[in-house]
Amino acid sequence: MLANNFKKSLLAANIGLAFTAGVSGVAVADSGTQAKEDVEVIEVRGIRRSLEASLNTKRFAEGVVDAITAEDIGKFPDKNIAESLKRVPGITIQGQFGEGDAVSIRGAGADFTKTTLNGQNVASTGWFVLEPAKRSFNYTLLPSELVGGLEVYKSSQADIIEGGVGGTVIVKTRTPLELDANTVYGSLEFSHSDDSGETDPQYSGMYSWKNNDENLGFLFSAVQQTRQLQRQGNEAFWAWGSGPVGFEQERERSAFTTSIEYAPTDSLSFVVNYLDMKMDANNTNYAMWLTRGADDATTAYIHGNGSEATPGVPVAGAMNVAFAQMRPREATMNSDYLDLKVEYAGDNYKLEFVIGETTSSGGTDFEMVMNPNSNADISAGTYDFTSGHHKWNLPAGFDLTTYTPGVTADTPNGAFAMGTGSNFNATPKTDEEQFIQADFEYMLDHDFINSVKVGFRYAEHEATSRRFEFNQNLCTEDVTTGCFNPVYVLDGTNHGTFDVGADDLKIRRYDIDAMKSWAKSSIQGRTEDFGAYSHIEEENTSIYIMAKYSGENYRGNFGIRYAQTDASSIYYKEGLANQRTVEAADYSEVLPSVNFAYDLADDKILRIAASKVMTRPQYNDMYFNPSLSGVANEQADDQRVALGNPGLVPFTANQAEVGVEWYFNSSSLLALTAFIKDVDNFIVINRRDATADDISRLGLPALSPEEAANGWTIEENFNGPGGKVQGIEFQYQQDFGNGFGSMVNYTYTKGEADTTEFTNGNGEVTRVFTDGNLELSDSSKYAYNLTGYYENDLFYARLSYNYRSSYMIRETGGYGNRLHEGFGSVDLSTVYHFNENIDIKFDVVNLTGESAEQYGNNAFIEANNGFSDGFPLYEYEQATRYSLGVSVRY
Repeated sequence: MLANNFKKSLLAANIGLAFTAGVSGVAVADSGTQAKEDVEVIEVRGIRRSLEASLNTKRFAEGVVDAITAEDIGKFPDKNIAESLKRVPGITIQGQFGEGDAVSIRGAGADFTKTTLNGQNVASTGWFVLEPAKRSFNYTLLPSELVGGLEVYKSSQADIIEGGVGGTVIVKTRTPLELDANTVYGSLEFSHSDDSGETDPQYSGMYSWKNNDENLGFLFSAVQQTRQLQRQGNEAFWAWGSGPVGFEQERERSAFTTSIEYAPTDSLSFVVNYLDMKMDANNTNYAMWLTRGADDATTAYIHGNGSEATPGVPVAGAMNVAFAQMRPREATMNSDYLDLKVEYAGDNYKLEFVIGETTSSGGTDFEMVMNPNSNADISAGTYDFTSGHHKWNLPAGFDLTTYTPGVTADTPNGAFAMGTGSNFNATPKTDEEQFIQADFEYMLDHDFINSVKVGFRYAEHEATSRRFEFNQNLCTEDVTTGCFNPVYVLDGTNHGTFDVGADDLKIRRYDIDAMKSWAKSSIQGRTEDFGAYSHIEEENTSIYIMAKYSGENYRGNFGIRYAQTDASSIYYKEGLANQRTVEAADYSEVLPSVNFAYDLADDKILRIAASKVMTRPQYNDMYFNPSLSGVANEQADDQRVALGNPGLVPFTANQAEVGVEWYFNSSSLLALTAFIKDVDNFIVINRRDATADDISRLGLPALSPEEAANGWTIEENFNGPGGKVQGIEFQYQQDFGNGFGSMVNYTYTKGEADTTEFTNGNGEVTRVFTDGNLELSDSSKYAYNLTGYYENDLFYARLSYNYRSSYMIRETGGYGNRLHEGFGSVDLSTVYHFNENIDIKFDVVNLTGESAEQYGNNAFIEANNGFSDGFPLYEYEQATRYSLGVSVRY
């Protein structure tokens, strides 16, 4: 671990000492080429000025960079920066619950995107119970209102922190000395979602102050948002069953940032940044599971006919039983970030020093599952998926809105049975990093080399995933008093209905808060499942040297970065007293880079870039401990053991690109770029049946007779072969000079593994991807954005359509690998300038209410396997959100 002076208390003390120091010098300018420093500073108010500022950043950068200014983010109908980034060429986003939470760049997948805050890592954990521990930042935490600007580096350079095979997103926060004294911004907004039918508020505000000498200032900003979120859809876990499902969440999100800046002399400055982001994400999954009937009741198949020779996959036939299920959860996600940055400028050099810490905690703090005491017979009903969508014909007399589980003479109002033991649990996660960085740039009076920059960064990172089971004094046949009976008797009160499914179906609603209170009353402590304890400790050290160069018609940089990593995985075997540490990862990478920009004319630029980049393995892939899933659930063949590997080496890629940009006026651009990435060391999951030795070695629990017949499936991680990502980006942006303007971008990407299967280190033939396809995960073949806008002194409107074609989603566990169909969203943003200080804003997101559809896409056919090509697995409705608000700025 880092020395104690990295701890937050001593870090704060060091910050205080830094502010008491008296040093003299000259004002520090931003690092960059002289060409960039000579660009006129633009007062960004309005979309045209905003776009002009963004183009200036791109035009005068040494590498391949796209930017979004703060005012531009404020004009987008977005609640986090992922939603803003989806309009940048080459960027696609993912979002499971109606809001973008992950960003992919140029078809490389969200896991290959590096996101930094002012150039440093931000610790992040997820709130969703099935979300694995990753290095990627969860964008749902960071509201757009707190951001000063975004830069997307698609090419690499030596002075940028390593980690982005796809690219690097740098989130920039504001500082007080760059704003006018007593700058005030505030907004009040109400958002209505047509999924939940609720209207929720959001508040944001900012105040910035500086003294008359303009050498001391502070800034505070905050956002508070409430959102009632729902998602309805259909899910199939085939050939066991399917059903209409619903998800409900009460999301409370807050974020606070403060910045203190002190420049005692013209050459020295101190900046302290603190960012605190919190989200309460209590949620409940609802489902009405409709199981499939016997094989002889099937009436239609795909990829076969039900015979022994070609069994195929059933897609129509009779059903068996129905039962309702609920999974109430309480979840959180918190991240904070603190750093001290010191800058000093001499006559011909600059020195920057940063020390800081970032921590995150999150996960599911409470999860329970409620199953019915008895199932309903629906064998007279049928299902039909031949249209590519789930359709159920329920038998006469069975009504989803009135179906009551567990009705007996003793429980006339019905009852649910609560899952106990492993089904009553908490799964918290933590993530933290302490870091120190120093950069030194020396300016040269040379005809070619303008400056030489060197730097050093050291960080210690720690990530944990844990699991606790709540202790209960359960009733038994011998003990019936003074104990807890895990049968929840319904009160007979009508709590209304809840929307489920993709066809506006409804099921009975229950009092979830009452259920949770009842379950919590039984808790007598908790016991940690040490078999699920996962812990990574990692030390990362990097050094670099980079030269900036320029001539009459050209500029750029070249350099080399060296990154060293030592990682270990800590786990427990057979209880608390048997802690084990696997010291397995010890690797280094040399990462050269070169960026070249040549002025073909005053308004035309040729860019060429080449580099080697890396992305370290995700923590969830490195955790050594066996992770069990599918035990004692509704499926008889779903028992999996995921085995991590702390010895995984990083993904690396040799990449190159060439592009031409034409800036035909100050806010207009026509650009075309071709790029290629040659990626190595994909992480491959090898699936096999567990042997008796595996069961003994891993200490796997006994299975029920139904599950024991199928046994365990082992999923092991290791490094495999690589693949290629290649494509083109087209970008067109024009201000027509009459208030109208347009933005168009299109990206074509071909991302494929080098082979579908290979021989692993054990001599076994293994698929690169278990679905047998070549396509890379999260890689759409094409994506585009079409935007038109109009602006005058009083009014502004923008209409955008953003689309990405189909892409593979790959997950371990029950949801598996599937193809997400192409998805597009129409967004509208309008602003009325009531006066120079007050704006009234109206936005619509996903105006046409497009749904998300996911299908099986295995390249091979297995009998009764829902992951077979074309089988409809999951379909979810996506909400349309309407927002009306007012903002004030002074």
